[in-house]
Amino acid sequence: KTRHIRVTPQRAALYKIITAARGHLTVDDVYAKMQEHFPAISLATVYAILSLYAEKNIISEMRIDFDRSCFEARTDAHHHFYCKQCKRIFDIDLHPCPALQNGAVEGHAIEKLHGYFYGTCKVCRRQ
Repeated sequence: KTRHIRVTPQRAALYKIITAARGHLTVDDVYAKMQEHFPAISLATVYAILSLYAEKNIISEMRIDFDRSCFEARTDAHHHFYCKQCKRIFDIDLHPCPALQNGAVEGHAIEKLHGYFYGTCKVCRRQ
C-alpha cells in the first residue's frame, strides 16, 4: 500500500512466496507455487506481478542466467555467484567499491549495480 499498489490475494500470495524462499526463484518456480493456491492463475499474471514488484523495488530481478530471469526479496546492493555446473545462484556480500560508495563513476550517477560472478561453486568443486 505504501508503494501505491492495490493489494489483491494473488499479489499478497506472490509476495509471501518470494520472501519465504530466501533465495532466487525463476518465473516457473513462482508460477508453480502460485498454482497451488490459485489453480486458474495465468503465467501472464505472474509475470505482470513480478514486473510490477521489480519496478517498485519490492523485489529484485536478475538475469545472471541468460536463459531466465530470477527473482528475490533482497533489494539491497549485493553481488551474485552463478555456478555453471549445478546452476545454483549464491548471494555474495563484498565491501562496496569507492564508486558505489560515492554513487557515481566518472561523473555518471549510479542508480543500480548488478555484479555477477560465474564459475564453479565449492560443492561442485569437491565432486
